[in-house]
Amino acid sequence: MNGLIKMPFFSIVMPVYNSENSVAKTIDSVLNQDFKNFEFIIVNDGSTDKTLSILKGYSNMDDRILVKTIENSGPGKARNSGIEEASGEFLFLLDADDQLAKDTLSSYYNDLEKDDYDLIISSYLLQVMDKDILLSEKKIGAAYQEIKDHELFLDNIYSLMNKQLMYVVWNKIYKLSIIKEENIRFRNYSSCEDRLFNIDYFHHVENCLVTDKIMYQYSFDGKKSLTNKFLVNKFDTFVEFRRSLLALTLKNKQGTEALFLKGVMSCIIPVHSKDCSLSFKEKINYIKNILNSKDVIEACNDSLTDSPIRKLTKLLFKSKLTLLNYFSSMMMYYLSVLSPRMIEKIKQSF
Repeated sequence: MNGLIKMPFFSIVMPVYNSENSVAKTIDSVLNQDFKNFEFIIVNDGSTDKTLSILKGYSNMDDRILVKTIENSGPGKARNSGIEEASGEFLFLLDADDQLAKDTLSSYYNDLEKDDYDLIISSYLLQVMDKDILLSEKKIGAAYQEIKDHELFLDNIYSLMNKQLMYVVWNKIYKLSIIKEENIRFRNYSSCEDRLFNIDYFHHVENCLVTDKIMYQYSFDGKKSLTNKFLVNKFDTFVEFRRSLLALTLKNKQGTEALFLKGVMSCIIPVHSKDCSLSFKEKINYIKNILNSKDVIEACNDSLTDSPIRKLTKLLFKSKLTLLNYFSSMMMYYLSVLSPRMIEKIKQSF
């Protein structure tokens, strides 16, 4: 018996890239947890600053920490590398610039001791930042709910997505055996990789807990977010997400289509950012191709219009007027730069 190695209850996987100014606070918040039975796998995603030196210092201090270095490939591949090393019962995916409350793991542990959940979805605190200035904060959450059936879980997906609880990975606890047995991994994308990972996992959820407890604090800087970063293949990843979600369930399809159109707008807005190298003609063609895509046309025909912003977005896309969409998205871009708080309110009302 003495030769047996105890399986850690939690495997915490965290990708890190050039985070020398923030990663120590994040690691300290994990090591200060009042629940101690975990392994902490930190994947250094080819950092070029002092990040790796900081990580090695912590790994030498605490044998629960495993540091693995890979070539810079993005957070999806880094998380996959960490998942390969994970050996715990449950998986917690942490970002390198966030901190945990001292009782985060113990709260999750207490919930998991009550029942054999495949998934826990927690509420979180959204902080809208402008650099180091806190502009606003809001609880993103839902009422406490135990979902004991896969079909009932599918019934709730749209409602939970509409509350901004289903896209991200850091407000969830996953059963690692499901991820390993079903070979669920992140796509090596710069957009939607977390959404697609979740959709793959949702196929296997039979027993789910939604908790109204705030278990994570997420800081969002609108000026630095992917909303304002142009990615050539971003629209393709949103199309893949739409099709994957519709393959999972057709329940609440009109709402699903409205959420897809919201994502489409986030693909168009960044053409106005400084990092977009497209010429004006190329930007117009880019928008025109999106407006005429089969997925956008289908979504416009069936999209829910239960809010003013949803009605406006549907009208813009259905018009197929490229210049109108160009200048409308320009206004949205500059609003997001000038007032991150306002753009976040618009996103939440979508």
